[in-house]
Amino acid sequence: MNRKSIPGFLLLFAAIVFVYPDAGRAQVVSPVVHATGHVTFRTIAPGATRVLVKGLAGVEPQEMSRSDNGVWEVTVGPLAPELYSYVFEVDGADHVDRLNRDIKTWFWLESLVEVPGNPPLLHERQPAPHGIVHHHTYPSDVAGREQGLFVYTPPGYRSTRESAYPVLILLHGYGDDESAWVDVGRAPIIADNLIAKGQMIPMIIAMPYGHPIAVGSGGYGDDYGRANQMAMEKRIVDEILPALGREYHVADTAALRAIAGLSMGGGQSLAIGLRNLDLFSYVGGFSSATPDAGRNDYFPGITADADTANDRLNLLWISCGRDDFLLQRNNAFSAWLGELGVDHVYEISEGGHDWMVWRRYLQEYLPMLFR
Repeated sequence: MNRKSIPGFLLLFAAIVFVYPDAGRAQVVSPVVHATGHVTFRTIAPGATRVLVKGLAGVEPQEMSRSDNGVWEVTVGPLAPELYSYVFEVDGADHVDRLNRDIKTWFWLESLVEVPGNPPLLHERQPAPHGIVHHHTYPSDVAGREQGLFVYTPPGYRSTRESAYPVLILLHGYGDDESAWVDVGRAPIIADNLIAKGQMIPMIIAMPYGHPIAVGSGGYGDDYGRANQMAMEKRIVDEILPALGREYHVADTAALRAIAGLSMGGGQSLAIGLRNLDLFSYVGGFSSATPDAGRNDYFPGITADADTANDRLNLLWISCGRDDFLLQRNNAFSAWLGELGVDHVYEISEGGHDWMVWRRYLQEYLPMLFR
């Protein structure tokens, strides 16, 4: 397994200044976050006829105005403190902000801008001890190719500590890769801040790539989802947990292991966790693509013996937003668990299928673990 270690304080990037080599144009900066919460966006498109900024949560697409030197600009807000994503629409085609290096990558590229809170939000870097984020790549027999894995170790992590560290397996959604919970979900920063406040048990967080079956052109469907889920279960059980045991001072008991994820990763975490209660006693699903058809056959253990499942589970926590397109699927899954008599917490919150919701869910979930 190859490893790169990245200090937590280097994981966040401020707005980037990009200087175009154009002697006739002054330096152009975008985005600019003002103390009032307003944000000014700019892009250089001298040949364009119409430019908008769009994708900001809670904000309709905004028309931008063109100056004589070909720079388009608009100021929006004030925006509530948060980490926002956005794109520019230039004559009908979407583009990221070329002046801003803070980008959400993989399937859908989006630029990011942070409006800071006062006091700071939990996903903002604060004066606190920081953990370390390690990036591993390793050959996977399950996937048949190299796979990536980010691992967060808490501040003061010691491989020689007498007691082993609890571990959380944290899974991303369909449109992302293993970097999503680090770059956009801000899991390491959230963990740093919760630990500093005494609200969370120091733990190791492992964030693996969630597509052991290569993604094809057909998109996410039940056939791909179930097959990929089964392969991901084999990866976690046969490859990731053993690798963590070799590389880190992690606990090897179900009582000190948790699994959670969002969307596709939420479906994976619910399936893998509930099918392997000898390995995980804490299971969480955020806006999950919950297992739908054939649940009784897919979960023979909890279907046959809910009492034993309840004895093994310390926490089964499921959450979804009122405006999420997966709400009805989560409602049905929670109702099925209730019919079986499986103890669980089901939280319906405000919001839709987006990172603002998932960061909030992680902030709720982490303090409940390993208590």
